[in-house]
Amino acid sequence: MAIKKMRLWTLGLSGAAALLLILMLLVSYAFPVLAAPRLQGTDYPTMTPANVEIDPVAVEEVGGNSEPVVFLGETKDGFTIGDTTVVSDYPNGATFTVTIQSEQELDQVTLVIRYPHGSGTRVQAGRGTGENEWVATLYDTDDQPPWLRMDFFWRVIDLAGGSVETTAQNYVYSDPTRVWYHAANDQLELYWFGWPEEFAQAVMHGMAVVQERWLLGFGEPLSFRPIAVVFSDADTFGEFSNAGAAGNSRRAGFTSNDLGITVQRFPELGFISSCPRNPPPEDQTIEWAYDYMTEVITHEVTHLYQFDKNVGGPTWFVEGGATWFSLNSIRAGTGLRDHNPGQDILTLQGDGPGGGGNIPNGCNAPGYWMGASFIQWIYGQYGMEGIHQWFDLISRNTRMNEALIAVTGKNLAQLEPEWRAYLGYNPEPFVPPTQEYQFPPTVTPFGQ
Repeated sequence: MAIKKMRLWTLGLSGAAALLLILMLLVSYAFPVLAAPRLQGTDYPTMTPANVEIDPVAVEEVGGNSEPVVFLGETKDGFTIGDTTVVSDYPNGATFTVTIQSEQELDQVTLVIRYPHGSGTRVQAGRGTGENEWVATLYDTDDQPPWLRMDFFWRVIDLAGGSVETTAQNYVYSDPTRVWYHAANDQLELYWFGWPEEFAQAVMHGMAVVQERWLLGFGEPLSFRPIAVVFSDADTFGEFSNAGAAGNSRRAGFTSNDLGITVQRFPELGFISSCPRNPPPEDQTIEWAYDYMTEVITHEVTHLYQFDKNVGGPTWFVEGGATWFSLNSIRAGTGLRDHNPGQDILTLQGDGPGGGGNIPNGCNAPGYWMGASFIQWIYGQYGMEGIHQWFDLISRNTRMNEALIAVTGKNLAQLEPEWRAYLGYNPEPFVPPTQEYQFPPTVTPFGQ
């Protein structure tokens, strides 16, 4: 252990007091907490975004036709599987057709689907109209968005008990009703329409900027490449039923951990908001919309990181964490300090804040603001190493509060008064009874 030199000033202290002070210093050197606090002063610390440059992003046009996609067949284990033809009928699913020959009569033919994150589904095929033809319909309802990427294969069983599984091949559930733009790199696959091609450059640059923070916080990249699908407006966004067509004017999007996808829509420029986070209508330019959507996409990709790395918790932690990691989020800044004397915020303890209600500055979704602010405060005191230690412990099934103790030496009930006082609120919050929570859905309220 390295020897530290110390100069002890004991002027005016009794011998016993000086001895006590020496013992306290020795104990503090022998038993440091996992991450040492370092925040002083009144200004929020900020993590400087990475200064990155990216190459021009290639953009292509996709969709807009109903031509079938053909996948080569194979002969395997006594079965001859012909070419598979897939026709997208979005938003009403896709039809897979194949011919299969075998010496024995076939008993079952199953279409098996695997999504990027490892989840999947299966569809029993039925006899088609052609000789030896089998047909399976994937998504026979309008509840799935376009541009889902998946691997598929056929599982075939004959009446004699023989079976075969074909080699997996990759299919993208396209939209035959309109032309979309498509761009992709190692970090993201992006689809959109109705807005200029330059949107891709803004999003991919934002992804590259946040990538460093994701790696420092979660320790490693995603285990798959996420997909972002952005509709041009609320009406087209309501084409598939999972978008929640009823009342979709207040619904911005959703993210599926199982499918590895986030589906969003562009904001309608010119909307009026009482929240200072949103600019007045005359300042809502196309460039602002690009930044807004980049923040939304990086927020939702953070949710995919949380699920992929098993970093879960109450709503304020999940949504606040996604907000804190996202690009250009002001909610991690000083927004919660904008309040009048006597105004208060909810407590983080118990269930904690969610998406309902408002904070004193008039903005909604308290859980987003408060969670991002608290995580920013932890970052300011313990740095990115503290954030990573906190998340890493949670990912290994340590309770969030116990992980906080391991990193800071204090539990949430001890930390919250310090954070509240830092923001200018009464340090002692009202704490309601605790209820069990589950990993929440990641629906994004409009304007958040």
